[in-house]
Amino acid sequence: MKLLILIFSICISLTSFAKSYNLSIRDKTVSFSGEGKKAMAVNDSIPGPTLTFIEGDIAEINVTNNMEVETSVHWHGLILPNFQDGVPYLTTPPIMPGKTFTYRFPLTHSGTYWYHSHTGLQEQRGVYGSIIIKPKKQKLKYDRDLVLVLSDWTDEDPNEILRTLKRGSDWYSIKKKTAVSISDAIANGALGGLLGLWKMRMPGIDISDVYYDAFLINGKKEIQYPEFFLDGLFLEEINKLEIAQQWF
Repeated sequence: MKLLILIFSICISLTSFAKSYNLSIRDKTVSFSGEGKKAMAVNDSIPGPTLTFIEGDIAEINVTNNMEVETSVHWHGLILPNFQDGVPYLTTPPIMPGKTFTYRFPLTHSGTYWYHSHTGLQEQRGVYGSIIIKPKKQKLKYDRDLVLVLSDWTDEDPNEILRTLKRGSDWYSIKKKTAVSISDAIANGALGGLLGLWKMRMPGIDISDVYYDAFLINGKKEIQYPEFFLDGLFLEEINKLEIAQQWF
């Protein structure tokens, strides 16, 4: 029995294909709002490159830190060994300046996922990208893949944004001209609702509680694909927060 198990394990390892990527994280100046701001990029791009695999592959990803601060990469949504998860000081060591860390793990399932820094607020500065794991057996018929990463950008320092949110300030609502005054709430019979929102430290109207200077599709404010003519579309959109699937 032990011999059979050993032979079976060897067969699995021989049939798995190791696919490698090299990622370099470095500082970059961007101007999404028209004003130059410091950011962080993966392979000089925001978002970083799409990492494409096939279910059953062995992912081997070499991440080099070319910044003066430590960094990390977390593989969001993937089932993998705990040490490869990429959360610094919890599961995986941080990647120190000038160092390279190799993540290596089997891909046991298919789907659309994303990766991002788990160090401080580096994700908000641009350290993120998409992951596509194609199934071994294709279930859907289509002509071509198109990866769309939906993200937002603010010129403000993410640490200052966090401080503002913790203070419960209405500053971002004022900037978006969506702040609700007490007099308006009383006039519309909504004072109780407004006070309830304030109790939960939530803004009066907004779903989004931060003012953004730009909304991006694959790192651009506008992008066109004239080569595509669609009579049907299955969309798995990566919005940096969750995956939404829709039929069109």
